[in-house]
Parts: sequence; C-alpha cells; structure tokens
Amino acid sequence: MRLKILSVCATAILASMTINAQRHPTTAAESQLQFVVGNEQALNDTVDNPYNVLIDNIPSDPEYTAPHFAIIDQDQKFYLSIGAAVKAVALYDWGNPYENPSDFKPSDFTLAQPGNEQLLQMSIKSSSVNFNIVGMPKNKYRIGIFIALAFNGGVGNDYYVKCDHAYLKVLGLTFGYTSSLYDDKTADAYLIDGNGAGASGGHSNMTLNWQRHITPQLKLGVGLELPKVSYTTTTPMNNAYQRIPAIPAYIQYAWNEVGHIRLSGIFRQLRYYDDISSRFRSLPGYGIKLTANAKMGNAVGYLMAQTGKGIANYLKDNDGFNLDLTPSPENNGRLKRPGSWGMLSALQYNFTPKMFSTVMYGYLRNYVTPYEGGIIEYGSHMKYEHYCAANFIWRASSFVDIGIEYNHGIKYDFAHNSISNNRISAMFRVGF
Repeated sequence: MRLKILSVCATAILASMTINAQRHPTTAAESQLQFVVGNEQALNDTVDNPYNVLIDNIPSDPEYTAPHFAIIDQDQKFYLSIGAAVKAVALYDWGNPYENPSDFKPSDFTLAQPGNEQLLQMSIKSSSVNFNIVGMPKNKYRIGIFIALAFNGGVGNDYYVKCDHAYLKVLGLTFGYTSSLYDDKTADAYLIDGNGAGASGGHSNMTLNWQRHITPQLKLGVGLELPKVSYTTTTPMNNAYQRIPAIPAYIQYAWNEVGHIRLSGIFRQLRYYDDISSRFRSLPGYGIKLTANAKMGNAVGYLMAQTGKGIANYLKDNDGFNLDLTPSPENNGRLKRPGSWGMLSALQYNFTPKMFSTVMYGYLRNYVTPYEGGIIEYGSHMKYEHYCAANFIWRASSFVDIGIEYNHGIKYDFAHNSISNNRISAMFRVGF
C-alpha cells in the first residue's frame, strides 16, 4: 500500500515538473498534429507526443510554423514533418527608399537621388521550405535533424536558394549551421520585416553547442562557433586567418512556455597582422546580453539589451560592416576594438487568439575612435540608428496569416549625416 502511495506521489511530482521548453509566443496554440500518415495511435502518447517532439526540434523563431502533419512509422522510431511557407509582400518606401523587399535595415540606408524618393516593391523572397526529422523519439539517444531553405537573396526579382539552418541534435548537443547560441530568437517579436531591430541577434554560423535543463525552469548552454570577423584595416595585409573558435554561453530561467529571462555572454579572439611591426597580434572580443519575454494577460512583452567590444558581427545591423576592429590612431599598424551597445523593446497585444498587434522600438550605437587611412573612411561608419515598427496580424486560419506593418528607420553616421526612410508593407502568408 505504501509503495502504491509513494508511486502515485512520485508520478504527481514528475507530472508537475514539466520542462519549460521555450517556444515563441506567436507559435500556434495547437497541441496536436492535424494530419498523420502511418501510425495515428501515436497521437495518444502523453509522454512523447509527436507534436511536442517535432516542435522542440525546430528553431524558436517566429518565422517557422508549428508542424501540422507528419509521417510516423508503426513502431514510432521515425517522425518526418515537412513544412513550407509562401510569404508574399507588397511594400512602398518613401524618404530614402531601401531596395530590399525582405529586410528593412537602417545601417544600409543611402541618400536617394532626386526624383527617386518613393519606391514600390513586391516579393516572395521570405518564402521557405523545411524538413524536420526525428529518429528514435522514445530513446534517450533521440536524433533530430532540421534543414531549412529560404528563397531570398539577389537583387530585384532575382532569387536563389539559401540555407538558413542545417543541424543535428543528439544528447543535448547541436552541431551544424544555425543561429548563434548567443542569440535568443524568442525575445524578438513577430514582424513582417525580416530584419527587425538592428541590435537584435542576427548571426548564423557553424556551431557545436550543448544545452541542458538543470531543473524544469533552469537551463544552461555553452558552445564553440566558427570565427567570423569583419575589420576596417589600414591595408589588406592586416587581415589574418582566425584560429580560435568563439565561445558563447547562457543561463536561462523560464517560469512557463511564454515567460523567461536569459543572460548570455560571448568571448572570442580577434587576430590580425601588424604590418608596421611585422607580427601577428590578437585582441579579445566580448559581449554580454540580457533577453526576456513575459505574458501579462492579453499582452506579451519583449526586451533585449546588450553591450560589448569587438563583437559587431553579433549585432544584426553591424554584421559585415567592418566594425569588429578599426585602425588605432595612437599606434600605426595596430587595430582597436570599437564598443557597441543596443536594445529593443516590444509589446504585443492579442485582441483575440487570431488577431494581434505589435509595436517595437530599437536602438543601436557604436563607439569608434577617429582615425585616418583606413580602407573605409571613419565618417562613413554608422554612429547610431533608431528603428520603429507597428503592425496588425490576422491569423485567418492555422495556415494563413494576413498583415500590415509600418517601419521607420534613421541612420546617423560619424560624418554627421542623417538618413531616414519609411515603409508600409502588406503581407499574405500561407504556411504549413
């Protein structure tokens, strides 16, 4: 009798200690697959439900739709779900139009030529297809594979296929090409704009990382990532091959599926060649980031703030803009680490389970010591930017999203030039 009582108590405790796996707040509320080919009885599994197994294998990113169907073998040793989305947008820019129909990126703004202050664009460049495969889902050696291909890139109506994710998961390890462990996509609100606030994470990379729940609420992660650098050098000779991987890590506390706070950090070595002293040198780059989201009644709040030196590539609107290192004015041949900091805050209000609206503000600032003689002029670097967005999204069904969004951005460079642009976007998205 005592054993039975203890067994019941243990079962109740374990049932209450559910792992708070973080899913994006806009992920569909369904808890079941809608279509199954093969073993339909698997849907009755309360421990390893195929829906939960599959959704936990995809990135926590608002761009990816929750799985709707799967192929399940009779012995439940293999799940396969294929997802796809066609995202059609029509956009109208005014001010200093940005010729990019999928992203709104203030750091890339340029002054419009007279007569070209308005621009109409249409695109399906943010469309994608993904393959979600889980082997041995009931085994502790469960293997997950996820591959996502997007149809963006090119200029105008030129399209090509680009890999957004391709990774393998097993025993808490993730290996492959995906978002940096330093990023927290669940702290980014859902926008029609594919870029979002410039201070958010936007760094995809080859990574080997380990993530594990220490308790149902507490989760840790640490990894190694392929070094990717972008310098403003005095001569092309200053560039050097990188030898040491970047090391991102985080600690996260979650109180439910939509509610968490995460502290992340990253450390890396930035290697370059000093052509005056004829020797290789290196500088440490580091960053620290606080991210969070929380549900409050019908509203969801998002917050992100980060700062660091020598980590420009890990801030979305600094990525690829030669700001990891810049010339040192005090020492010829040497480079310095510019400092950067940024934040975003957003509020999403759910009018109904199918209708919501989001407002967002983001800010990004760089600190670059004035220099002369770099391959990129000091004055052309971005000093700071403002980013604003407001939208209304209607989930007409579990397959169809319809929305409208306004974006406003301002870029201010070190030469004291200010460039702004406005955009209105309409979206029709079908995904499964």
